[in-house]
Amino acid sequence: MITHLAAGFVLGWVGSMPIAGAVSIFVFQRGLSGRLKAGLSLSVGAAVAEALWCLVAMLGAEQIMTRWPAAEGIAKVVGAIILLALGLFFLTRKSSALPVDEDTLATANYGRDFWLGFSLVGGNISVPLNWLALLTVAVGLGFHPETASPWIFVTGVALGIVAWFALLLKLLDTYRTRFGPEKIQWIMRGMGLLLIVTAIVTYFFGGV
Repeated sequence: MITHLAAGFVLGWVGSMPIAGAVSIFVFQRGLSGRLKAGLSLSVGAAVAEALWCLVAMLGAEQIMTRWPAAEGIAKVVGAIILLALGLFFLTRKSSALPVDEDTLATANYGRDFWLGFSLVGGNISVPLNWLALLTVAVGLGFHPETASPWIFVTGVALGIVAWFALLLKLLDTYRTRFGPEKIQWIMRGMGLLLIVTAIVTYFFGGV
């Protein structure tokens, strides 16, 4: 049980590390704005959705892909569109990551952040394909998730995701005071450009 929980934790942690993902950039935005609880709420929502997609991958995504080969191409296009739209959002939106005042923090809607994180991952049908790849790597290393309850493994996945984003938020909170509002604005635009590049790579080369 502990082994499966730990393995899920490690895969969840590692799978969340690339900063080109939509969730990562939204968390990054909230961290730079000092909205740590909002970022954590968004992370938890994303972690729940990703754990459920991981469960789907464990329980039969490979059979789905075998039965409907077109699903992989559809997933690639959907993933690219999502990344492109979010990249344009961050690239063109003004004042998207400026520090917020105490009144704004006091009236923050953490439930909305949770559902934003959940929908960003839950609506991306390329996620189970990523988990198929990660699970294949795990099996190749001698670990077999199916030898225990899948719920134990996916719980570890969710905890690993939240732990990574909590660390990221902590680091951003520690160093964000070194950046002025204008520099933060340029950082977020750079993140938006990174998402757009990732969307192009996703569409033309199949990466997600």
